[in-house]
Amino acid sequence: MPFTKYSLESVRNGIRDPGLVWTEICKYLWSAHREVFELRHGSGIDVMDEEWDTLVVLDACRYDFFADMNWIDGTLESRLSAGSSSPGWIDANFAGREHHDTVYVSGNAFTADIGDDVFHAIYPVPPEPVAESAAVDADDILDPSLLEDSYVIDPETVVETALEAHERHPHKRLIVHFLQPHVPLVGETGLEIYQRIATRSDLSSLSRGGRGDRFGALNVQLYEIVEDDAFDIDVTDLRQAYAENLEVVLPYADRLIRELDGRSVISADHGELLGERLLPYTSRKYGHFEYLATESLRRVPWHVVDSSDRRRIVEDAPIESVRMDEEEVTEKLRVLGYR
Repeated sequence: MPFTKYSLESVRNGIRDPGLVWTEICKYLWSAHREVFELRHGSGIDVMDEEWDTLVVLDACRYDFFADMNWIDGTLESRLSAGSSSPGWIDANFAGREHHDTVYVSGNAFTADIGDDVFHAIYPVPPEPVAESAAVDADDILDPSLLEDSYVIDPETVVETALEAHERHPHKRLIVHFLQPHVPLVGETGLEIYQRIATRSDLSSLSRGGRGDRFGALNVQLYEIVEDDAFDIDVTDLRQAYAENLEVVLPYADRLIRELDGRSVISADHGELLGERLLPYTSRKYGHFEYLATESLRRVPWHVVDSSDRRRIVEDAPIESVRMDEEEVTEKLRVLGYR
């Protein structure tokens, strides 16, 4: 283990809280596990080297769930993602490179880390109130107060932003990054899980900004809460909620593909752990972490919707991209469950 990465303050913190030491040891072991995984399977696909005019990215979409639930016409394969999280995937595919023939429309806040010289243009999609989202059925919200001042990346807005971007840049490749099936869980089962947690716990300890921030606070610690038997949330329920999030986004992906010319591919930046045991006798894991590598995290769909009407692609110098300020990025990361 490279001890030089730890400061004296890190050592003091480890003495005060031995659990931190154990966490670091586990990360080291999982990183070694990742190296073995990549020796066996490779480091993952370079999406920019593949043939497509539009790349639709479903955030945290597992190959196995997509294969079971997809109804969009096309040819489905599986590919190995280059990352186990969005930052890792973005870094592996885009860092230090120039793709001036491509426009990126993204509902993922980590796109803010991409430099202005990488793509021709970047269009971020801001969060919207959950109760106003086209992705959420108001009849499923049993406790509307839980969702006050809470936000989600609406897939309909992603589609509209992507179509507008294509109209502005008709001769560019287009990456369209939806948030779903990543949390927030906006289907019937997911909302029921949030409400079940809210009725059994004082969420003030989770809240980052008052009552209206409870939804985001739930996303931040959702998987830790699920691991607590006191909340009685079964893995089956969580998997159903994840499947419903995928079910929500598929019609929007289909609409986008049908309204755009050229060859489209539906894929994902990474997958999601939903209660798998990565090694014998270890606890169940939830979510996604860049230091981990496993089939559930790295195996993603590669669904090709072909077309003889290919787009004429032209490379041009980057234009000034729309950028969110720091507060907007923080809010978007909260929606994602990272803050």
